[in-house]
Amino acid sequence: MDQTNKEDREGVSEGAFVFQSRPNRSLTQSQHRLAFWSLAGSCCATAGGFALLGYWPVLPFAGLEAGLLAWSFAALRRQDGNYETLTIDGDKVVLEWCTGTHRERREMNRRWVCVVCDCGTPGRNCRLSLRSHGRETRIGQYLSDEARLHLAATLRKKLRA
Repeated sequence: MDQTNKEDREGVSEGAFVFQSRPNRSLTQSQHRLAFWSLAGSCCATAGGFALLGYWPVLPFAGLEAGLLAWSFAALRRQDGNYETLTIDGDKVVLEWCTGTHRERREMNRRWVCVVCDCGTPGRNCRLSLRSHGRETRIGQYLSDEARLHLAATLRKKLRA
């Protein structure tokens, strides 16, 4: 657990169950830049080669391609701070999540929380959520189906204890 996570959980007791998930980002910031410039550079070099052969109308399309590539990489970077945190501490269940600039927090009584796991087909296309007082909150959106099923089983055990 890094320092920012410790600061976020100041009010959480030692024996609390804490689950946090984030999108899988396999590239660092410098690797992102290297990948972008490699792709954009090869696109522009290819377009430049064709322009030298007299096919200059390809240049605006190469610029458009580089621009769309920059936009898509920027969209991925904006999602780097997304996370979900589930904390079970005593009789309190706290869900916190951040998607882009939108942050939310929901507190529930442990005794009233129900784990709902719906799968489209057995073990596939699973949707995991916690239900309490008529409100259902989806969790595990950054997990695989197998990990969602495992989390559902873990949560059922933790909520019963």
